[in-house]
Amino acid sequence: MHFGPILRALMHNKTRFWLITLEVGLTLAIVVNCINVTLDFRAQYTHESGMDEANLMVVTTEPFGAEFKEEEFVENLEREDLASLRSFPGVRDALATTSVPISGGGSATSRKALGSELDSESTPYYIVSDHVVDTFGLELLAGRRFEPGDFEFDEDENGDILHRNVLVTETLANAYYPEGDALGKMVQNDEGQLTNTIVGIVSDMDNSWPTWDNGKHRVLFFPGQPGSDRRMRYIVRVDEGAIDSVFSGLEQRVLGINPERIVRVETLGEYREDYYSAQLAMIKMLSAVSFLLLLITSLGIVGLTAFSVTQRTRQIGTRRALGATKGDIVRYFLVENWIITGIGLILGAAMTYGLNFVLVSIADSPKLEWPLLVGGMLLLWVTGVVAAYVPAQRATLVSPEIATRSV
Repeated sequence: MHFGPILRALMHNKTRFWLITLEVGLTLAIVVNCINVTLDFRAQYTHESGMDEANLMVVTTEPFGAEFKEEEFVENLEREDLASLRSFPGVRDALATTSVPISGGGSATSRKALGSELDSESTPYYIVSDHVVDTFGLELLAGRRFEPGDFEFDEDENGDILHRNVLVTETLANAYYPEGDALGKMVQNDEGQLTNTIVGIVSDMDNSWPTWDNGKHRVLFFPGQPGSDRRMRYIVRVDEGAIDSVFSGLEQRVLGINPERIVRVETLGEYREDYYSAQLAMIKMLSAVSFLLLLITSLGIVGLTAFSVTQRTRQIGTRRALGATKGDIVRYFLVENWIITGIGLILGAAMTYGLNFVLVSIADSPKLEWPLLVGGMLLLWVTGVVAAYVPAQRATLVSPEIATRSV
């Protein structure tokens, strides 16, 4: 196969040649960066939360009865709800909490190691009842679980609890005490009047904002009474595969204790989907853009090759008359396409990294790794070959007699 005649033929149609070349380059740059962003979003969505997420459900109640204004009534009802939920067939454990992991809504506080001169860091926290470790499906790495005495504390005249014991995740414990000796140590707020003793260290889990880099896997558990006259929320852990059988019964179970409230039951997976809804929408949109660009580029290559075949009918017939086989004809157009695609991919590689640099700078997108670029180049190359093959096959239908019709 001689490249000289192919290159000269391409230069006779410079406009079409450069348009397709630039189209291939732009497609590579956009598609590879779309895939790069899509993979990053998918990794965020599918990451392990550290909890027994597949078997966790959230029961939220919004009371409307007048008796809920009484704090003692809420406390007693919360205990009754938990006892009933824990005894429900298929339920392994349950706890009351102020916030839900992977929900995008919660609270954070500032804490640092006791006596540290460093600035405190914002830390997501939950006020919870007991049964934290078993309900979330965590591992107790050091220390102990909450005990009844941890829920007994006094408030000052401002309503602040000056000291209480806490559980922390391993990442948070190491952030407070990098030497790994956090158990039994204390943490404080900036002013130092609020202190906590770390009585247990548990395995890492997601907090309410898993995409928040500064707070990822940092969770502080305060013992307390989470329910209020506005909302009471429970995390329920069920037996493996029991979500469907338990789901429909929890609402009636809670309403049977006190009907003067609105009850909503959801899985933690639904909270995850809601939290990552923007990323999931972007995945769909970027996938559609990538598919359309590949389709348009393929059609462009098909059109260019088909036009080239039409323009060179006599040339093809002459080559057939001189002994060229059908395979030689197909090879000619495939090599022509390979040259166009190859030049486009070389230009596209530079454009891909340039676009990625812009996205990293202004949109906090992930940096592009070279294997993804190589994969994208192979994808475009195969797409180009497949797109050119059908019109190239049509060229083999040109008979040798075509060369002599106008002679």
